[in-house]
Amino acid sequence: MKKQLRARSPAKLILSGEHAVVYGKPAIAMAINRYAESTVLSGLSSAILFNCMNLKYAKSFTLHTLKALKDRLQDEYRAFLEGHCGIREVLKKPFELLQFTVSHLLETWNIPLSQGLEIRASSEIPIGCGMGSSAALVMSTLYALAHFLKLDIDPARFVALGREAENLQHGYSSGLDLHLAMAGGCLRFEKGNTVKRTIPKMPMHIVQTGVPLASTGECVERAAKHFKNSELAHDFGAVTNFFDEALQQNNLHKMQIAIRENHRLLVKIGVVPPKVQEFVSSIEKENAAAKVCGAGSVVGENAGVVLVVSEKDLSSIVYKYGYSLQQVEGDFHGTHIL
Repeated sequence: MKKQLRARSPAKLILSGEHAVVYGKPAIAMAINRYAESTVLSGLSSAILFNCMNLKYAKSFTLHTLKALKDRLQDEYRAFLEGHCGIREVLKKPFELLQFTVSHLLETWNIPLSQGLEIRASSEIPIGCGMGSSAALVMSTLYALAHFLKLDIDPARFVALGREAENLQHGYSSGLDLHLAMAGGCLRFEKGNTVKRTIPKMPMHIVQTGVPLASTGECVERAAKHFKNSELAHDFGAVTNFFDEALQQNNLHKMQIAIRENHRLLVKIGVVPPKVQEFVSSIEKENAAAKVCGAGSVVGENAGVVLVVSEKDLSSIVYKYGYSLQQVEGDFHGTHIL
């Protein structure tokens, strides 16, 4: 019988402060009840088999070929940092993120594998829609593999390892998604520091507007010019501080005011497509609040997930735009062994 170990990590929603968090401004975010899972099993050969179930991808690597892939990705990321290529040219296939994650852990701890491994990964978190799918997958894989190998790694080190993988996907990872995936709950995040907050008791739904045509990394690159304007960066920080105050007071009305203003700032930096802007306007006419929860998009009509906060049933408006609607709840557990 194969030895195996399975870990689970939650998705996340940024309630206030997306994009600005990359530039040291505060953000408030919460883990939610959507999950990525990774299972590590002992293998029959000396190879490492990656089984990415959602992508219908399965391929085996030796430690040598896996290290070569990791080295190539790090070389391409350095080229991105030096301005020689865009971030989308670094990580060309989504499963490479998982392969880098495993290789990096094995090499960092200098693990001499005495047997092969199988890494099975699956996720119910939509990819590229602002819910932290890559962070959840990275953290569940790191956690499962480290425990399988009986490594003693503290939570901060897990996040640091995860950030090196996330940078390949997003260019410059703030680390927020990784902290949420690791710890669960609700956090105020600023310059790498986290403070726990109570998960908000407001009526929250996520609206799926479709997978953006632009990657998170591309959106971050395009939005960067706006954050050279210190006044705009200040405005983002002020809105998040206002939301944080409202959250601690459990004041729904003030939280909705903050969400509406956050939406207007995201429109200013060009990451909310016109169709999504029209949708949010329709929501606001019902005395509700809505905003993009991830990077948004700088091209096309789709912007990933939109957070809607309303005590009313707004499903008719959602369906009119061809979107889907789901209620969400907070996750208190973070990454853990199943």
